[in-house]
Amino acid sequence: MTDMHADLVVRNAYLITMNDSREYFERGAVAIAGNKIVAVGTDREIAGSVKAARVIDAGGGIVHPGFVDTHVHFMNTARGAIPDSAETSVMMNTFRRWWDSVEEEDERAATLLNCLEMLSNGTTCFLEAGTLQFPDLAAEAAAATGIRGLIGDPFLWDVPLAGDTHAMTRAPRSRKRSLDLLGGQLKRNKGEPLIRGCVVLFGLGSASDELMRAALALADDHHVVFSQHQSFDTHDGSADEKRLGQRAMCHYADHGLLSENCTFSHMNDLTADEVAVVRQAGMSVVWCPVTSMSLGAEAAQHAHHLEMMRAGVTVSLASDGAVSGCRYDIGLQGLAALLASRAKNQSKLAFSAEDVLELATRGGAKAVGMLDKIGSIEPGKYADIVIRTTDLPEAQPITDPVQALVYSCGSKSISTVIVNGEVVWSGGQPTRVEAAMVYDLARSSRRRMWAKLSLAPESKWPLVV
Repeated sequence: MTDMHADLVVRNAYLITMNDSREYFERGAVAIAGNKIVAVGTDREIAGSVKAARVIDAGGGIVHPGFVDTHVHFMNTARGAIPDSAETSVMMNTFRRWWDSVEEEDERAATLLNCLEMLSNGTTCFLEAGTLQFPDLAAEAAAATGIRGLIGDPFLWDVPLAGDTHAMTRAPRSRKRSLDLLGGQLKRNKGEPLIRGCVVLFGLGSASDELMRAALALADDHHVVFSQHQSFDTHDGSADEKRLGQRAMCHYADHGLLSENCTFSHMNDLTADEVAVVRQAGMSVVWCPVTSMSLGAEAAQHAHHLEMMRAGVTVSLASDGAVSGCRYDIGLQGLAALLASRAKNQSKLAFSAEDVLELATRGGAKAVGMLDKIGSIEPGKYADIVIRTTDLPEAQPITDPVQALVYSCGSKSISTVIVNGEVVWSGGQPTRVEAAMVYDLARSSRRRMWAKLSLAPESKWPLVV
């Protein structure tokens, strides 16, 4: 006898719940009503107690909570704009010129493309890094794809620039401008919107104590995340120390600029004292392993993400930007973190496949302030779920689903993505927008931007046209 009605049941799944007990079912099912999960159990239990309007048979494939990407720049239309051998300072100045030149149509194209790429790789929620010129437009474009996310205000900073850095005319470093814009995206946080607002400063030494204090107070008052870039490489740590008279995180702690609502990205160049500060503050740390390695960051060699994670600090994973982070794929970021940790510690025991899934789901959910709503498959939470196919050589045979997910299957195994109870990705295509239309918008934007900035592809090998 059935006693529950659902809009959708996903059955016959190798179900990884990531609940408090980290239970998984060799043959499990999950029932969804509206945008929430209403029941989780064995396939037999759900079949016997739930009547569904629609059923998706996972075919024995792995089903898990959607990944959370906790630091993204919406500018993958800039792929190829920077030569692979360019210094990081050259790359950043090109980015600043790009950000200073984008128009609404460019940012819409980049947002749509980014969101489709994230969905295709199993990401169901993102935190944007505060580098959108048109956040309202980007929020609308992101919501159109069906993804969940958090967006901040555009380029908030007030510390003067170094002499060799491109000054962005559309986002001058001004305390008044930054304070006037601060918190503008919090208007979204009524009801249950897909795209919510949070508090974001650019960071990396670009914010005064006064601006940071205002940002933290706003985040604490509204119970949202306060995010910024912090301590990417050794030059950032030394510059902060010269400006502040002590290491940045120690200074922030001494001046009351940290709380459990802080989610700081990169955090590669920390001293032991700063690691202790992070732990005591109860804040979250965002690890962008591929960016650190691809840019050859010296600090990545002695970064303390693993140590912080083992000490109980919330650590999450992020793709960062398309140029440095390679692609918007949290599975890739997790595998890179695992391999780097094992090599650095010369031990397989340093980092496990389970650790990857922990950071990609629950860690990410907590870092964006939504662990009570996402990050696991259990009743009462939003139905943000990824279904993977078994129809791949890499997916056979499934003995340990967590190892299969992390080591072998990769994002190519993703079959269906559900966000907020709705199927938004299926069979290699988005369901809410036309992929071909998005790709055409992205190509058109790329041509406009490259012409505007006088960019040209650079190759070490001869190109025959």
